[in-house]
Amino acid sequence: MASGRASVYHARTPSMTRQMPSPNNQTNVSSLTRAIQTGSMNVATNTARPRPLSGLRQASMDRGNSLIRNITTSIPPNQRRTSTDANRSRIPSQDRILTTTTTNNARYINAAANESAYDHPERRESNTSNVSGTIAKTSEYDHRPSLTIESRLRSGGLTGLQNLGNTCFMNSVLQCLSNTKPLLLFCFKENLSEYLNTSSTSVMKGVLMREYVTLARKMWTSSDGHAVVSPSSFKNTIGRFAPRFLGYAQQDSQEFLRYLLQGLHEDVNRVQRKPSPMKIDEKVEERMKEKDRARLSWERCLLYDNSDIADIFAGQLKSTLECTHCQYQSTTFDMFWDLSIPIPRTKPSSSVQECVQLFMSKEDLDGNEKPMCARCKQKRRCTKKFSIQKCPNILVLHLKRFSQTRGRTKLSTHIDFPITNFRLDELYDVMSQSYDGPSPTYNLFGISNHSGTAYSGHYIAQCKHPFTNYWHEFNDSSRTT
Repeated sequence: MASGRASVYHARTPSMTRQMPSPNNQTNVSSLTRAIQTGSMNVATNTARPRPLSGLRQASMDRGNSLIRNITTSIPPNQRRTSTDANRSRIPSQDRILTTTTTNNARYINAAANESAYDHPERRESNTSNVSGTIAKTSEYDHRPSLTIESRLRSGGLTGLQNLGNTCFMNSVLQCLSNTKPLLLFCFKENLSEYLNTSSTSVMKGVLMREYVTLARKMWTSSDGHAVVSPSSFKNTIGRFAPRFLGYAQQDSQEFLRYLLQGLHEDVNRVQRKPSPMKIDEKVEERMKEKDRARLSWERCLLYDNSDIADIFAGQLKSTLECTHCQYQSTTFDMFWDLSIPIPRTKPSSSVQECVQLFMSKEDLDGNEKPMCARCKQKRRCTKKFSIQKCPNILVLHLKRFSQTRGRTKLSTHIDFPITNFRLDELYDVMSQSYDGPSPTYNLFGISNHSGTAYSGHYIAQCKHPFTNYWHEFNDSSRTT
């Protein structure tokens, strides 16, 4: 069965992983420097708790009667991992530091870019399909920018962001997005107003995108390496879109990123009139080839969510539910914007490849979690399996470091992951069998890191400059290279 509505964020259910001991390890600047030079990174963190999903529209891997359903949920204030600027740490300057992880508590890999695709637009396929609905404008961000723009931006992007009071979570995410090359180039379009969506399908009517673009341009038009910009106006605007970010309470960077991408997407959504409800003939679609069903599902997603932001960050996830009694398989396809990947809890160290494979591994649904089998017409023990059907151009991974069994603690597990040449197709049983697109190679360029405990801490960002390829650490208003 193919779903026709896009869902936004995905995470495996917390019961699939077991608790792990919590060694208290730290990564210093020198080790980070050596990691960059050797081409791999080891991430150590200390305490964690599992968190519910958040997002305006997200997929829940429900452990009840259905495999996937669209829900709206949020993280209760008392369960969010927070930041306290009184706990912020300062890291001394080093040459070529910080490529992929944190001082001592990295939990969120902001993005790994399929850089070869953006460097060679002729290799990239358009996300615009021949589907019905009202489309405002097709994407043009994939055209190579002029050398004038590149040369002008080459000396930019070194600007710090003023901490307005517990806003380090926001600053770290903004720095990561600022160094996301396709998004940055989109912000410097001269005809940007033509892309803005002022229809009823956008809550902010383009205001949030305008404010973000204004901030991004300030951050990239200053050649002063010690410049500091205040994100106050932007913060007020994102607070209008997501009121939870009003005021100066401690917040979670992952949750902020999800809301921000959703808001930016709405503001440039090419769909300016909601399509009429569609009647899906599930029996007919079950007889179609799987890749055709996936393509049809993607086209349905684009009827609702079709923007330059989706072109950059969105991929497609395949979910398969199999009845162990009759072997009937129910398959759905959903749009995803990031993946929340679990950490193995039986070993002191792991790799991001192992975490991704754990997310994609089969999960048994039994007992109270038995779903309803469409063929047996009763609840049966089933297996659930995820796989990648369509790779995003920018892959965002969230390391789940929260432990549910031990309360509000944060896992301290070494996670190794490559800085360059990360390929999903080299992992076992991660790509869908019907996947027929190009196999991208991802290179890490940005991380939002949290140091501290599950109750308080501080966020910083490590980002690779999209034009010079130098790594920089952004700690609110300060920057080190």
